[in-house]
Amino acid sequence: MNCKIPFTKDIDFERKLYEITSISLEHEIKVEEGTLKGNFIVSGDYKSHEVSVNKEPFSYILPFEISLAEDIDENTVEFMIEDFTYEIIENKILRVNIDFNVIGSKKEEPSPKEESTDRLFKETTDLFPESNDMLEPINTVLEEDTQVKTETLKNPTEKINIQDNNINENVTTLTENKTTTSEDTIINNLKVTDDEYATYHIHMVSDGESVETICNMYNSDMSHLSEYNDLSSLTAGDKLIIPDSNE
Repeated sequence: MNCKIPFTKDIDFERKLYEITSISLEHEIKVEEGTLKGNFIVSGDYKSHEVSVNKEPFSYILPFEISLAEDIDENTVEFMIEDFTYEIIENKILRVNIDFNVIGSKKEEPSPKEESTDRLFKETTDLFPESNDMLEPINTVLEEDTQVKTETLKNPTEKINIQDNNINENVTTLTENKTTTSEDTIINNLKVTDDEYATYHIHMVSDGESVETICNMYNSDMSHLSEYNDLSSLTAGDKLIIPDSNE
């Protein structure tokens, strides 16, 4: 938008107007609700008679209002005075002519991607209008589940108060349960009765190692290892279960 707009206004003086000795033009503007509103302020001095030595001041406010196009971004509107002239009519009227420019940019249109996202969000909202209401029962279930887990965790703490003659048995059970995830996977078929205490080593086979070298390392023998492992095809990276020789 770049419009040149003419503005003409007749100012009727109360006294006779013979000569304008000085004149100035100021302006103030604001943009709101698609409209450019403002005031021109014309001020100066004049003589009322040809032979008069005295100068009399004057000042007038001339309001104006311009409607902007709907597609103009109000934040980009600029105002610029192009020309200012005046003339005296019948020694009483001061006619001012003001030409000014109003410059503004059009509003940026959303990209197709943004439009697609907005449309998708709206369609999703339409499909699930009660989605927010569904969150409350879900949260309630989660809270109840948390309470159940909390109560479950309290029980092992209570079992700490045991008799002296059962201490070793419980410590043994806790030791067996403290294996890593990978160790638990390869010895999950082992069964230890409540009155037994067993210790197992997990050995990862390295390059160049054989069953014999591993047996020597743990002071064990092949027959003992074959009870817990498949020794037919031993390769690097395999994990072996090796019972403690003191079992």
